[in-house]
Amino acid sequence: MELTPKPNTQALSWFYGEYEKGSLQLTPKYQRNPIWSIGQKCFLIDSIISGCPLPQVYINIKTDGFGQKRRTIYEVVDGQQRLRAIIEFMNDAWPLVATTAKSYPVSDTYKPHIGKKYSELPSKMQDQIWNFPLAVQELRGWDDAQIRALFRRLNYVVEKLNKQELRHSQYFGEFVAAVEKLARDSFWDDMTFFSRRDSERMKDIEFISELFVLLIDGPQDQQGSLDRFYADYDVVFPKKNSYMLQFTRILKSLTTISDLIISSRLNKKADFYGLFAAVAEACKHKKEAVDLSPARQALLSLVQEVDGEEEQRGATARSYHATVIEGPNKLPKRAERLRILSNILSDNLD
Repeated sequence: MELTPKPNTQALSWFYGEYEKGSLQLTPKYQRNPIWSIGQKCFLIDSIISGCPLPQVYINIKTDGFGQKRRTIYEVVDGQQRLRAIIEFMNDAWPLVATTAKSYPVSDTYKPHIGKKYSELPSKMQDQIWNFPLAVQELRGWDDAQIRALFRRLNYVVEKLNKQELRHSQYFGEFVAAVEKLARDSFWDDMTFFSRRDSERMKDIEFISELFVLLIDGPQDQQGSLDRFYADYDVVFPKKNSYMLQFTRILKSLTTISDLIISSRLNKKADFYGLFAAVAEACKHKKEAVDLSPARQALLSLVQEVDGEEEQRGATARSYHATVIEGPNKLPKRAERLRILSNILSDNLD
């Protein structure tokens, strides 16, 4: 087996043809990158039609089957996101979109073709994409262990980043700008909610992103949907200002019981997520912040009971306690905490 990668060049038409034949494998087996937004995909296409070089891809060439059924498989080790975006565009999966200069500064060559799919581009531009040369490093017959070791080397710096730091390096548009602005609200400092280490590793941005997604689309199952929201709302974010105003209104409402939040388990992320969700429901049709102080005593009684002796917990406290002891970020647990806290607020607020 030849272990030394062999440099080569292939036109994008070759990748497209092998993919259509089922010989090009793009399954994300070795890498777990965030989802690419439409802005990122269009920026890549702009690089191609502008004649900018793209980073090389690594392909492991393997054989499958026996005799006359024997065939060659091209497994993409590094560069899957790029190739997937290119093939999608060549299949008319999406049109070129208008991007902001701040997030994805496309060229003047790109701009006249906004709104067009691949098949709608001038023939000369289609040919330019079809024949665009891409640098390839060919591997032959490497096994999974060798591929994984190579991938770790290729992504040595990236591997040290946590998920939110990866998102920060990947997305530059509307959603991330909104979240980072919300993270500057004095509420978070007043609550002493995040440690210095949290801020250094962008854990504050990540959690506030979860709360923002909760406001937009309801409780989520852990952090599984964060990448999708960063991607979907990277270039165009409908109702962004409205959502941001709602978010700020919820924070102002929460300040009315700030002493309780600071001094109780409601300062824990799992508990605060449920409280934020309940307050979001209470504020849904309000134009002003809601005074939560009438519910303060009932909330205090609940958290004291949850933290107290097991045999002294009532049914509601037992149910709440069950949502925070194991898998607290799973959707059923979050939904149950939301139900309990919403009932307390509705019973005590006008």
